Amino acid sequence: MADTVAVVGAGLSGAAAAWLLTRRGFQVEVYEKAAVVGGHVRTEWIRGIPYEPHGAHIFHTYDRRVWRIVSQAVEFVPYRHRVLTRIRGHVISWPPQEDELRGLPDFADITWELALRPATADPTNFETYCVSLLGPTLYEESVRGYTRKQWGRDPHTLSASVAKGRVELRNDGNVHLFRDPYQGWPRRGYGELVEALLGPAVVHLGCTVTVQDVPAIARGGRPVIVTSALDDFFDEPGALPWRGVRLEPTYLPETTLAQRAMVVNEPAETLAWTRSIETKWALSELHDRPGTVVMREFPGAPAKHYPVLDSAGENRRIQDSLERRLVGRSRNPVYAAGRLATYRYINMDEAILSGLRAAERIAGKGSGGTS
Repeated sequence: MADTVAVVGAGLSGAAAAWLLTRRGFQVEVYEKAAVVGGHVRTEWIRGIPYEPHGAHIFHTYDRRVWRIVSQAVEFVPYRHRVLTRIRGHVISWPPQEDELRGLPDFADITWELALRPATADPTNFETYCVSLLGPTLYEESVRGYTRKQWGRDPHTLSASVAKGRVELRNDGNVHLFRDPYQGWPRRGYGELVEALLGPAVVHLGCTVTVQDVPAIARGGRPVIVTSALDDFFDEPGALPWRGVRLEPTYLPETTLAQRAMVVNEPAETLAWTRSIETKWALSELHDRPGTVVMREFPGAPAKHYPVLDSAGENRRIQDSLERRLVGRSRNPVYAAGRLATYRYINMDEAILSGLRAAERIAGKGSGGTS
């Protein structure tokens, strides 16, 4: 009889863990709280036009193995992601190119401040990090308002790690957000990708699993991979702060493309939304076809999209204490994987790698074959 592994959550991390374990001969049972798989990575369609109810997701990675796994699972089309940001009526690339700043009304002040930047970024907190990269004026106009809206708190209370890899100033002519060699978008959406990775695993939908349910889903000694948030898993709502977003989609039947890129950031605090998203940009074969969906993203929804990484590190300490409790369980070995369970602000390829690593720890301890 094959060894059985229980996986809590059918998002990318849980699906990646199931993919590896089933290939190694394990029997995998996945428990998903929602009525559909995919977690926050899910694509919806209206009249053949895609949109994402949980925000824009662009697949990009430096990891050849991860790219091979996903691109062999489903068909990916080439897509390199471009983001624009609106600053005082001007629309420029994000991250901005220095040449684009010339059109801004306070270009002289920005230039002066850029010349005074320190040699290395200040990692004290989110705000000091960004100001040391962009200067005070450009930071105020492009980042501060957006951040206050997105996180619902002053930027100096956030960790600098939230900005690293997401805030920069360029002068290389590359107007695409990511530099990874492997980039693309699944032609038929992310739902198909998650379903393909789940493969032969048994999937239970509409099942909320907490630590109290572990004896029912895994006999003593059988491993469990948790990809849900640990405050949910331990049934302690409110133990960790999260930030959620709400997407408001609008279908425009006569419009081919409504904006100049998939994502347009709106840092002005006079607007309630942080950005507008047009997923149709990912599929070039649809560009000339009438009909598109534009979504406005509103922050502050009661959802767990983003962990709040504070500059004092208090939330990280709470997460660490939850992880210690997870490791300390003696009846079943329990492994945390993915953005929610590890309380990390990570990309999709990192979420897949997290699931693969958890699965490899289990596969290395058991044969997966008959016992």
